[in-house]
Amino acid sequence: MNTLYEMVAEEKKITVITHFQGRCEAMVDPIRIRQVFANLLDNALKYTPEGGRIEISCAEGEERAIAIFKDSGIGISPAEQPRIWERLYRGDKSRSQRGLGLGLSLVKAILHAHQGQVSVESLLNQGSSFRVELPKNIVTHSP
Repeated sequence: MNTLYEMVAEEKKITVITHFQGRCEAMVDPIRIRQVFANLLDNALKYTPEGGRIEISCAEGEERAIAIFKDSGIGISPAEQPRIWERLYRGDKSRSQRGLGLGLSLVKAILHAHQGQVSVESLLNQGSSFRVELPKNIVTHSP
């Protein structure tokens, strides 16, 4: 976690815990995947109230690397969950926060370009869990 996020977490008294099970590797563009992880961490910090908790985990399966960003934040209503991936979409509870509504659409686009995927599980007022899956080896197809 970089210094900026550490400062925000400290200021909001949010506990950030990491769980890394050994090596967690995938063939990725490190700059783009850093953007994905930064966006998910930024959202978790933004929507988790003071005194909350964020857990970041990474594990490696047979064919995929899996990272999970779980927070104890405000959550996302079931009706809004499919829409959060749309460009410029801002849910009711997110309108009071800074941002343009581009972050999660960018996350999804970057992961799609890496043949990966992202999903969310969330309950209102109980938090959200974003799951990122990336193939360990990207297979390219010749035209």
